[in-house]
Amino acid sequence: MNKNNWESFFDVHAPHYMNNGFTKNTISEVDFVIEELRLSEGSNILDVGCGTGRHSIELAKRGFKAIGVDISLGMLLEAKKLATEANVDVEWVHCDAVKYTPTETFDAVICLCEGAFGLVGRDEEPIEHDLAILKNISDALKPKGRFILTTLNAYSKIRNLTQGGC
Repeated sequence: MNKNNWESFFDVHAPHYMNNGFTKNTISEVDFVIEELRLSEGSNILDVGCGTGRHSIELAKRGFKAIGVDISLGMLLEAKKLATEANVDVEWVHCDAVKYTPTETFDAVICLCEGAFGLVGRDEEPIEHDLAILKNISDALKPKGRFILTTLNAYSKIRNLTQGGC
């Protein structure tokens, strides 16, 4: 399997990922996910673009069945280490979210912190890339399953770059 630029980037960044400031809000983020998706204990959740597994691990600590999918083997190795330290079982799948074929259906799917969505490779068509991920997520959801996606606001980034951060 040839690595794309994102896979290579995240493989190198994996040991340092949890030092990012935004990773410090995992508990409140999972509180929000559980409340917003109205999840009952034992629900099974797919975490697309799971990275180091911080959301999947926290969900597993709370009695949910979590499966994390990520393009980066380095990130998944960190996730496995963190899950072992937390004494929880999470299934980790090394796969590009564009190519992921779910083998079961889920009560909920999360794709947080740009988890694969919008991470377009140099030779990929952006709309086809993200539509493929959304199709895979749709295929993974049970009827009436719920989905949360967070992504960067490109307009905000452009505004910050062109207006001096105002």
